[in-house]
Amino acid sequence: MKVLMHYTISEYVYNLFESSGEITYSERVKEIEDFYSTYNRNHENLFFIIAYTNNLNVKYRVGKITYKNNRFCFNKVRSEISNILIEELGIKDNNTYEKDYYYKVLHIDDDIAFRNKKLDQISSKIKLKYFSWRELTDKNDILFKKISNLIFDKGNIINLATTYTPDAAYDERLIVKKCFSALKNLGFIKKGGVDTTHTILQGDIGEFLMHCLVSEFLESNNDKYIYPKLIFKTNPTMAVYGNDGSIYIPEKKEIYYLEAKFYNSLTEALNRAVDSLGKHNDDLYEDLNYSAELFRNIKTNRTHELIEITDDVTEKLIIFLICADTYQEAKVKEIIEKNYKVKKLKEKFEVLIFVLPILDKENFLKFFKIQSELEGEKYYDFK
Repeated sequence: MKVLMHYTISEYVYNLFESSGEITYSERVKEIEDFYSTYNRNHENLFFIIAYTNNLNVKYRVGKITYKNNRFCFNKVRSEISNILIEELGIKDNNTYEKDYYYKVLHIDDDIAFRNKKLDQISSKIKLKYFSWRELTDKNDILFKKISNLIFDKGNIINLATTYTPDAAYDERLIVKKCFSALKNLGFIKKGGVDTTHTILQGDIGEFLMHCLVSEFLESNNDKYIYPKLIFKTNPTMAVYGNDGSIYIPEKKEIYYLEAKFYNSLTEALNRAVDSLGKHNDDLYEDLNYSAELFRNIKTNRTHELIEITDDVTEKLIIFLICADTYQEAKVKEIIEKNYKVKKLKEKFEVLIFVLPILDKENFLKFFKIQSELEGEKYYDFK
């Protein structure tokens, strides 16, 4: 993602960007036009930051550049996005202004582009970092595309749906073959098109996204090992029983059992997840040491490491919920706090809950079906 920085010591210039509006000053328009024409095609967000220095103190105005009716506009973003951007750029209270050099293009390299926001001690909400909810509700495709990119990313497919570990001299053709097989086994691509009404497919989408995001956002400074159940899929209509996956942190002696649910309703997703966890704990016993070599080291992406899951580990639960009916913080928090089943579960286990609002499940599945066909064509043509 590209960011155009404008350094100034003029309070007048700083105040020009107190609110959204058209950019008029000719020199500034020229800088923005060059920036926009260079990067607009390949970047969905083009930010413009005014860094105002006064007596060694730095203040910022942050907005997005848009072009409409032959005019460039500054669209001021909310403080939450502004703070994230300044932190990501590493420029907080720091102005890299150089004499006679008033503009600079900065870059943010962020493959995930999602953010995990804590709601309380046990729950958090995942959203796109650099977009407001208004932008996402007005144009769902922004979110849908980001989610689909995660699902069809070759690295994610290899890590979450195969036991293959590419070495430094990997063969691209072999990577493609491994991904092709995995996507067919998951049912994410299919000749003639996937059936997005199938609950197993929806569940596997939920599991895949859970492993992509939870492994990223689960707090730990130590090695983490992930054990996704999707590696056992050999048929898209076959359900893999047991917990949806596990994350093991040896140095902290913690193991998390994961459960994902994808429903329109957050309440229904939460209730189903708790019921599933209860059933797994009552009916099924997994000797994870038996298949410990299939745990993947998140830092190195390698499997087949010699690890032991000791008897004195602390067992914890993670619930990952994709819902469409609510995204507001207060409402998400209220639903979780008032849920009786969660309260009962917390009496036995430490529980962490991640919520990914998808805004419109039906339209996401339509979008996914189209993306699946496009991705599938690449693999079938590659053969």
